[in-house]
Amino acid sequence: MTVGSLKLRLLLGASAFLLCAMLIAAIALAFLFERHVKTWIDNELSSHIDQLIAGIDRDTQGKLIVKTTPSDPRFTRPLSGLYWQASFESSGNVIRSRSLWDATIGIPPPATVDDHAHHHRVAGPSGQTLYVLEKRIELPARLGRERVRIAAAVNEADVDKAVMAFATSLTPFLLLLGALLAAAAWIQVLLGLKPLASIRDRIATIRSGYAERLGNNFPEEVQPLTREIDTLLDARDRQIETARARAADLAHGLNTPIQVLIGGIEKLKSKGETIIAADLEAATHTMRRHVERQLAKARLQANGASTAARVRSAVDRVAAVVRKTPDGARLIWSIDIPEDLRVVIHPDDLSEAAGGLIENAARHARSKVAILAEINDGTVLIRVADDGPGIPPDQQAEALTRGSRLDVTRPGSGLGLAIVADIAEAWGGSVGFERTGEMFSAVLRLKPAEPR
Repeated sequence: MTVGSLKLRLLLGASAFLLCAMLIAAIALAFLFERHVKTWIDNELSSHIDQLIAGIDRDTQGKLIVKTTPSDPRFTRPLSGLYWQASFESSGNVIRSRSLWDATIGIPPPATVDDHAHHHRVAGPSGQTLYVLEKRIELPARLGRERVRIAAAVNEADVDKAVMAFATSLTPFLLLLGALLAAAAWIQVLLGLKPLASIRDRIATIRSGYAERLGNNFPEEVQPLTREIDTLLDARDRQIETARARAADLAHGLNTPIQVLIGGIEKLKSKGETIIAADLEAATHTMRRHVERQLAKARLQANGASTAARVRSAVDRVAAVVRKTPDGARLIWSIDIPEDLRVVIHPDDLSEAAGGLIENAARHARSKVAILAEINDGTVLIRVADDGPGIPPDQQAEALTRGSRLDVTRPGSGLGLAIVADIAEAWGGSVGFERTGEMFSAVLRLKPAEPR
């Protein structure tokens, strides 16, 4: 994934969100646990205070004392961290738990008598901070309506320690939860971007010729994109068809005048006007070369988008026609091409190229023509072989030149193999020749189409 990757951006965004969420969750849970602990401590301290209030009475000498104290053993252990204290305001007498030893809880100045609990944080007997719960009450009439301040306290460090222990225990679970959420985010990103990968694969099949349009089999969020792409493909096809039609119209429109010129040249030759005929013939060939060059450019521009053609069907179609000609009817034909072999070329162009090679082989073969195709080193080789004389090596390059005729005893313009070469070049291929024993082959090389 690169810096511009949408997947990377989504994952980074999800990771940042998860990190913030985990931090907020940790802080919130620690805060809630602290509140829960303090609520529990308040209940415990309040229970101790209530027991102290219930235990206040007079001794045999009439002095107010705390007869019944809370039963928690920490109150009897010096500096245990749990303390209580009762202060009688009129007499100034202070009764405290043994755990305070010789110290007292420094409660702030008294508030009004309201029987409500009040919270304080004061210094403890060992310098630690105490969390104090205090009530200021008025005793009943039988006890002289004495006002008493009763406090119970714990070390606040114990509360903080409990919160820290909770946070420490919570951390592994938060990390595990974060890992699970990160994995879920990763899966969500993959599933969310999967339609884009499907679009990419579908476009690849369109480029290779196995499909024509993206279609509507996508989530509704990306269907506007696929519809726009299909609309663009429709416009492209119309442009291609227009270009091919114009190229065909140009070819048909110029073919008749050129044929008339050729006929006129033959008449001049028959009348002995050889010099004029030669000049006209040269001009005619120049015209034809220019026309064919422009037609090849038009074909190349029309083939801006790749497509695919099935080799076997194109060869069978052309061979069926050539077999019915006088040259083809006298020959033995063999075709060995896999049914599923496809090449990157427009079907019409493949038919035209195969037709040029097959017609040329039928014209020069003595008794048989063999057509076969295979994939070799990532290239499709379409071989059209015949047992004719073939083309000498020193003339093979000339055979692919427009207007060159190696056999002047037969009618023709010398454009057949040159047109095949132009078609192959327009689709990134080439044409070559090979000699194997008695058979001479013209080899059309094209790119294989991607498998379905």
